[in-house]
Amino acid sequence: MCNDIFSRFEFPRQYSGGINIKRVIKAIFITAILVAVAFSGCAEKQATENSVQQNESNLKQADQNADLGLKATNASLFLQDFNQVNDPYKKTLFATGQGQRNESIKYYENLTESLMAFEEKYKDYRPQEIKSDTQFSGDMSNVSAIISGVKEEIYTGNLTEAHKVLEGVRPIFQGMLTRNNLLPLSVALVDFHDAMEIVLDAANKKDAAGVMEAYPKADERLKAVESINDESGIKAIRVNLDAVMNLAKENKTGELPAKAGDLKASYVIVYLASS
Repeated sequence: MCNDIFSRFEFPRQYSGGINIKRVIKAIFITAILVAVAFSGCAEKQATENSVQQNESNLKQADQNADLGLKATNASLFLQDFNQVNDPYKKTLFATGQGQRNESIKYYENLTESLMAFEEKYKDYRPQEIKSDTQFSGDMSNVSAIISGVKEEIYTGNLTEAHKVLEGVRPIFQGMLTRNNLLPLSVALVDFHDAMEIVLDAANKKDAAGVMEAYPKADERLKAVESINDESGIKAIRVNLDAVMNLAKENKTGELPAKAGDLKASYVIVYLASS
């Protein structure tokens, strides 16, 4: 549009009687002023348009950043609430597995209290991270049923049975975290645990062939853990898992149970420390 400015103006034509110099100079002067004003207007308009576009871009980016910040905040808050349940659950599971009656009762009471608060908050409320999770309500109902169902075993000291039943919560939590892309390290650790237990069972039975058969899956799942985090605790798990395998290869069956204990202990340290 601004490129057509000169087409709007015409210089005085030459008359048959000659050129009126004063009129020509005056026309040129006026034309120059008009052209300058026109260009100034175009430049101002262009600057305004650029400013508007920049502001719109800034606002769009700010909205995107706000959305990301809100999602991160929601995820952080949800996971904090979830860990208020998951932490005492892991401690209860560990204590029952070790036959620690007093600790089992203490952690179980913490677990039931935290679970009640969690269920109350998320009975209807769904943050962005679990908003599309149609299984969430059903999963939490199943978790609640499992945990409340071991109350008698916890208090009467039947910890072996309580531990066995409480194990049922792990795959439910695992599924929840997997579906919603939360805590991949914790998910990977739980996946590894299932394969590790088969190795431990064979090692405790001094079954070298069973250890060698179970090792490849445990090795594969531990590699998945290592791809996410390879800190010292996870390195200790690797050392102990491979040590169990080496003992099995050398048919040193008498040493398998002790090394299996080391493997389990190193896993528990990382599992309890993970969030």
